[in-house]
Amino acid sequence: MGTTGALIGFFWNSYILMGIACVLGSIIGGFVGWLGGRRFMAIILAGAILGLFIGKQSGNPDVLIMAAGSGAAIAGFIGAQVERFFRSKKH
Repeated sequence: MGTTGALIGFFWNSYILMGIACVLGSIIGGFVGWLGGRRFMAIILAGAILGLFIGKQSGNPDVLIMAAGSGAAIAGFIGAQVERFFRSKKH
């Protein structure tokens, strides 16, 4: 999540925003990891990167942002189902 914050700051060409968003994202990501959501976060990161790659093909920065966000959101839904599947296997 710190990477996402850094990329937001980079897109807005603001080093201050990049630092603040990176720190806040790292805190939130660390908390989620501490709760045991490492696999979930990895799936969301993969979705954001895939969406970023697909959005970059359009050449429009606005589409790039929407594609990365949509990729992360869709991956979040998939990640929730994957986590649910692995929890059901333990019982």
